[in-house]
Amino acid sequence: MQSRLAIHRFKSHHVKIAQQHRKNATLLQSKLVKRTRSRRSSSSITTFNKLFQHSTYKQRYEFHTSLSSMAPSAVAPAHMEEDEHELDDDISSFSSSTLETFINQELQSFNINTSSQQGENEEEKPNLIDLLQTFDPQQPPPRDASPEEIQVWLECSSQQETVLKYEAILESARNREDYTAISKVQRQLLEWYKPMRQRILEEQEAYFASNKKNKGANAYGPFLCTLQPEKLAIITIHEAAMYALKTGGDGCTLMKMALKIGNAVEAEVNVQRLLRMRMEKSPMLKKKEIQEENIVEAHEKQEVEKEDEFAQIKKDKSLDWMYGPSHLQRFVDEMNRIDPSRKGKVRIARANQRAMKLLESAEPWATSDKVILGAVLIQMMLETATVSFPGQKGSQPAFTYEKSWVQDKKLVGHICMNEDLYQMIVEDKFTLLDAYTTRHKPMIIPPKEWVSPNEGGYTLLQTEFMRAHGCQVQKNALEEADLSTVMDGLNVLGRVPWVINKKILDVAQKCWDDGIALGDIPSRTDFELPPMPQRPEGDDLDYRAVDGEFQRYREALTKYRRIHQKNMDLRSLRCSAMLKLNQAEQFKDFEKIYFPYNVDFRGRAYPVPPHLSNIGSDLCRGMLTFAESKPLGPKGLYWMKVHLANLAGNDKITFDQRAEFTENNMENVRDAVKDPFGDNRWWMTLDDPFQALATCHEIVNAIDSGNPETYESSLPIHMDGSCNGLQHYAALGRDRVGGKAVNLCAYDKPQDVYSGVMEEVIKRVAEEAERVLDIDESRDDLSKAEREALASNKAAKLTNGLIDRGVVKRTVMTSVYGVTYIGAKKQIQEKIEEKLEAKGYDIDEMDSEIYAACGYLARVTMDVMGDLFTGARQTMNWLATCARLISSQSVPVAWISPIGVPAVQPYRMKQPYQVVTLLQTVVLINNNANLPIHKQRQVSAFPPNYVHSLDSSHMLLTGLEMDRRGLTFSAVHDSFWTHASDIDEMNSVLRECFVDLYSRPLLEELKQIWELQYPSLEFPELPERGDLDLNEVKEAPYFFQ
Repeated sequence: MQSRLAIHRFKSHHVKIAQQHRKNATLLQSKLVKRTRSRRSSSSITTFNKLFQHSTYKQRYEFHTSLSSMAPSAVAPAHMEEDEHELDDDISSFSSSTLETFINQELQSFNINTSSQQGENEEEKPNLIDLLQTFDPQQPPPRDASPEEIQVWLECSSQQETVLKYEAILESARNREDYTAISKVQRQLLEWYKPMRQRILEEQEAYFASNKKNKGANAYGPFLCTLQPEKLAIITIHEAAMYALKTGGDGCTLMKMALKIGNAVEAEVNVQRLLRMRMEKSPMLKKKEIQEENIVEAHEKQEVEKEDEFAQIKKDKSLDWMYGPSHLQRFVDEMNRIDPSRKGKVRIARANQRAMKLLESAEPWATSDKVILGAVLIQMMLETATVSFPGQKGSQPAFTYEKSWVQDKKLVGHICMNEDLYQMIVEDKFTLLDAYTTRHKPMIIPPKEWVSPNEGGYTLLQTEFMRAHGCQVQKNALEEADLSTVMDGLNVLGRVPWVINKKILDVAQKCWDDGIALGDIPSRTDFELPPMPQRPEGDDLDYRAVDGEFQRYREALTKYRRIHQKNMDLRSLRCSAMLKLNQAEQFKDFEKIYFPYNVDFRGRAYPVPPHLSNIGSDLCRGMLTFAESKPLGPKGLYWMKVHLANLAGNDKITFDQRAEFTENNMENVRDAVKDPFGDNRWWMTLDDPFQALATCHEIVNAIDSGNPETYESSLPIHMDGSCNGLQHYAALGRDRVGGKAVNLCAYDKPQDVYSGVMEEVIKRVAEEAERVLDIDESRDDLSKAEREALASNKAAKLTNGLIDRGVVKRTVMTSVYGVTYIGAKKQIQEKIEEKLEAKGYDIDEMDSEIYAACGYLARVTMDVMGDLFTGARQTMNWLATCARLISSQSVPVAWISPIGVPAVQPYRMKQPYQVVTLLQTVVLINNNANLPIHKQRQVSAFPPNYVHSLDSSHMLLTGLEMDRRGLTFSAVHDSFWTHASDIDEMNSVLRECFVDLYSRPLLEELKQIWELQYPSLEFPELPERGDLDLNEVKEAPYFFQ
């Protein structure tokens, strides 16, 4: 066997050589590739018109046609149902055959920005891998370090955190002797699973077809047929991989590995039999027929020799059902109660011992039989398990069988894991540098401007321009697209300097320290969790009795699970709050911080840092303010007062009334600033308390300055769209009725679409609640219509008086984005449960009633939406119909957004392989880009995705025009931000850009593109347009408010 140390030294030498050649490669690139960055400052309107002048129907048709010719690469991540982690990295190893291949492949796998922007005479910038080799997070940069040097240190720190996280996961995996928590191992399990399963299936078929004439097959054949090929495949590759990693990759003896696999198979058979016996005792549970082909079932009627020790197992039909995770978990829980000292560490031997004890008739398998079975499975694995590495042609065996002398006395067989595979999993930690797994942080220097999909963002860390995980078709489309407009827009957002609002940070930190649950800061105390109820047993147990013992157990279990889930949610919220507070603390002393931006496949812009950014929660937004201040001017204070009223939830009245609201609460405002934790905690009762407190500070400071017009404020003021999705639908269809409801037309006061829906829902529910039904619900022969009428009447009586604007708001807001009936029911249920709890009801005891009532409310709300917004519904139906026609061609729905983003819907049919074994429930999902499209999702998701591509276009065009005018601009989708002094100008710009956007025949262009691409399809005529004049938007004061 090869020496690991020698290989490590060779690779270290290989890296040093590569580092030297990187310098040569950089110089060569600077000669071959001359890129010039220009800060494009053309008008958004000019840019927009130019885009469409140079983007003809023919060019767009060619883009769509090119999609079918692009060669999508197979991306097949695997996911475990348990022990799921964030690490979804794409690891490469030091395996290039030549130095040139190494430079081209390895630098890319390390995700380092290799493109050179400096000239030949400029000093080479540091390399992230080189820096990480000697990086010490305990040694911060010197005080005289430049911002650029500090930024490099911060990026190294981010990567070091990722490395440390991986090392912790690896160490935990070693301790548990279970490496499946590591995503790289998960992916290998997926790659090995299918061929291994097929190989086992073939061997089972061969055994049944042999009529037992082959003596060798008789030795292991019956054992091999006791389990499905899915289970045997998972057990084999799981045990082999785990044992090989445990032994350091230098090889483990064939005998020990074979016995380990044989023990695992025996334990699985016994536990499966035990669980089946338990299920047979329950009259409530019916046997499930296995849906996929079962080789043992297919040949069950074949004659079996009486002396076969497995004849009884086959008569027992142990494979005519599939037990689920809940049944296995119940068995595991039982063993944990028996031996609580090993909770969470259930091992094969202990489980098998328990199963054998309860299965008194089962005889243990002979050791020789288990070794033979294990050896056969290992042989199949050696034939099927392969691994491929970047820079190498073909694949290599993942495991090899070798013989070596032991104490110079005998040759012993060993199973060895591929050396490069072991290095990839365990040792090459720096290959974790992945754009999706790195914990990106804010920057302290302006981000590198986007000039291509592969160039922009962080100084050293690679930043993905588009969040298109694994969608190679989308990535290929980006390479061909003109992305200048969207890149300019992202650069505008990324150039905005921010700073931490220390006053709000201090208040938030005190809330956390004192255990004050406020906004995004959750309670530090868990809900009291009752003991987990014990499942009743006994042959005389009545499972159907409404008030019986089993029903009481189910109710207690439901309550236990609900409270347990609440505590898990609280812990997740605490982690999130801690991350935000810690990151704000880390960056509070920097004069400026920045957020690099990227887009999703629809073109929607997002800050890259996941924890602290302006797209975050109220806590994040309250702790952030613009780094640059501007005098308030004549109307700045007015808009700050309006802003505070909005944050208090008073956004359904006129602007003047909102300003008056703040003036009437000035005593509360001053108390909040003077002593936020005093007796008057008015600010804590507002909808967005942390942003409201920041606004209170700014208002008081401006007034106390003596001259508010000259007071320099850095507070971002927001203007939000009025149910923005419906606004875009109304503009597309020139729908005057819908446009009036969402403030596209001029009114003296804002129209509130949510209140309009609420009023109609309240009316319909009240009418139903007052209705008296002449139906005897105790009858056994009730018709379906009678049962539905009774259910609706009961639901109306329960919810009558509980409905307010908040109950229907989320459903109305998401209706234009494709919310389903189930999604609407969940949204409404959250609010109804809050109201019932506030009234003192025990919602656990009313679980089924609440569930039914919220289903009724969801139906009523969606019916009201359909009746009120017929224009939007017609446009949505037209888009869905077109998507259905396109998906019938087995191709994804694709389009180009108005600012040139090529959008390809990524939804494809996944191939989940769920295999429940004693070790764990394994769900392997193949997300191969060659898989068939998911037609249902392609259809249902297209209308909201198309509208999202429009709202993102509007936002970025507004940003470009604001930047051209020298004004600060930031945004969170349909919420546009600037300084208080510039609100009036931003209001004018965003309206002009909206009108310019919809002055183009967007739906007509979309239809013509598709007709060129799919000449054999007959697309429906466009919905009839209304008479809405888009120019009215320019005079509509509450369009954004």
